[in-house]
Amino acid sequence: MDCEVCMRERAIFLILASALLLGAFALASPPAEEGPVTLAVATDLHYISPRLTDGGEAFLSVVENADGKAMPRIDELVRAFAAEMAASGPDALIITGDLSFNGARLSHEDLAEILAGIEEAGVPVYVIPGNHDLDSSQAARFEGDTVTLVESVGAAEFREIYRDFGFDEALSEDSASLSYTARIAPGLRLLCVDVNGSRTPGWVSDETLEWAEAQLAEARSAGERVLAVSHQNLYMHNPMFLSGYVISNSAQLEELYLEYGVLANLSGHIHLQHTRAGRLPELVTSSLAVSPNQYGLLTVDADGCSYETESVGAGGDFAAWSAEFFRETAINQALEQLGDTPEAARLAEFYAEVNALYFAGRCDLIAWDEELLAAWTERAFFIPMYFESIREAAPEDYTRLEWSHE
Repeated sequence: MDCEVCMRERAIFLILASALLLGAFALASPPAEEGPVTLAVATDLHYISPRLTDGGEAFLSVVENADGKAMPRIDELVRAFAAEMAASGPDALIITGDLSFNGARLSHEDLAEILAGIEEAGVPVYVIPGNHDLDSSQAARFEGDTVTLVESVGAAEFREIYRDFGFDEALSEDSASLSYTARIAPGLRLLCVDVNGSRTPGWVSDETLEWAEAQLAEARSAGERVLAVSHQNLYMHNPMFLSGYVISNSAQLEELYLEYGVLANLSGHIHLQHTRAGRLPELVTSSLAVSPNQYGLLTVDADGCSYETESVGAGGDFAAWSAEFFRETAINQALEQLGDTPEAARLAEFYAEVNALYFAGRCDLIAWDEELLAAWTERAFFIPMYFESIREAAPEDYTRLEWSHE
């Protein structure tokens, strides 16, 4: 009997030991990919709190002579976008910087409340700052014809306001910047790299590069894929958008990303829609605030990735109003260069048409009129250079891209 009891006890021990070993092996194994992951990507919202503007003379004089962002109706647009995200339910929403119009604390706080509604609908949100978001000397309130400077935020305050949108979920945070890494789906991580701090603006510091490499090595060890995120661009997408637009030491970052097989870099900053294929694709999503008010949808599956843009369904007359606002801004820019030139109106219309298609990412639809191009060359300097920079690129549809994993 004693021998029988010993044998039963030994058998039970072996079963339990085997179960523990299997459990330990499962914990050590990298998480498996569980089907396609769909990510929404937006950038350059340039949100301003309604508490900071009455839409009066001072505000309109700024935005009507700027770059065509839909600032007079930005609250309406951003709330429509948030409702669309909550209803469509992507696996996550990534916002690649310039969350605010001019870095005002009130704008950040109010935008965080809007983003909280997206998370309450079950869509995790991840943000990084852009060059308009931190330590801004332009943060202001616009009342009637008066502009009054207001409080901005520093890096620590930005992290606190947006703590629920990536930072508190981070697997690791960089001590030298607001860079962080997070797992957004089984087998898939984000590596968000911030270059907008006051220490080394526009540059990835040595400390951040070391931290980024450690995160990439950890992801590789865990068998997980990585998507990189930045506000400024990793690559040049137009020779006129280089200094201040491309990360100053982007070559060092690119080398790391290629070594560790990063899937793509997601960025914004230049406001126009563009993509770059290759070993390391870059998806530059156009500003949500600029017509046609687009965001990107990126799908990652076991075989590869696909990306395409969608316009926000803001409803009512918004799309037509935004397109006309962008057009009028372009017309004013052109007329300022042309002055009282014969055929100024016709030349300005041509510029506005080309500019709208270029910013929308539809270079394949641009109809180049050689006569008007020649007339522009005779009468101005900057815009003909801008035309040439567009023509140097392939006349493609930059609103979509597909690529396979190597």
